[in-house]
Amino acid sequence: MSSGREGARAAPGSSRAASLPPAASAHAGTERPPSLSDRAYEQIKQKILSLEFGPGQFLNEMGIASMLGLGRTPVHQAVHRLKADGLLDVIPRKGILVRPDSLNEVLELLEARLALEPGIAALAAERVTPDQIAAIRALLSQSGRITHQKHRQQFMAIDRAFHALVAGGAGNAILAEAIRPMHERSTRIWHLRVWQADDLAVTQAEHEAILDAIARGDKSGAARAMQQHLASLRRRIVRGR
Repeated sequence: MSSGREGARAAPGSSRAASLPPAASAHAGTERPPSLSDRAYEQIKQKILSLEFGPGQFLNEMGIASMLGLGRTPVHQAVHRLKADGLLDVIPRKGILVRPDSLNEVLELLEARLALEPGIAALAAERVTPDQIAAIRALLSQSGRITHQKHRQQFMAIDRAFHALVAGGAGNAILAEAIRPMHERSTRIWHLRVWQADDLAVTQAEHEAILDAIARGDKSGAARAMQQHLASLRRRIVRGR
């Protein structure tokens, strides 16, 4: 590792701290138990992102509360947080709608990621630790074995984890926190009916190119590989619409 990376690890707010989950790095040493509202928020969000609650599906607070074994008040509070996140809409006299992302919203999301993630990859090339490289490499070893479309749900989870680990390697907790909601919303891209048989293999190759540049400490190469990956994803979505 270069001296620049050593300096990054020694500095306050280093990549080691940033590799923690965002909540952990933000509240290290002052962790509080999650409130009922927090629990409801995380559980409902996970059901949306995993597509258990599908795009366009109507829900109601009583039904969600019963499913989660929680009271209606924390569910009500969580619903309004998820509405602010852009994942739910509250429709008067109809209920709670899981937002179906339009193609335009998906493309705007990728545009936002294109503005941030190449820079994040460049920082990761400068600051990533050997342990973080090993973790990303192990992740890509797993995804390399499941590039058939029948494994799309498993691959989706690894895709999200890959981008989160790259963000952690950048050593900037603010950037990692800023990109996290975009990664979460991007999970829902996988429900679009646009995917071709080779798309997972293409994504795998692009992820490997990003990792190779980061591992070499090639900042411009890492930024370019990330930019090419997200632009490729955008092209494939537009092609398949």
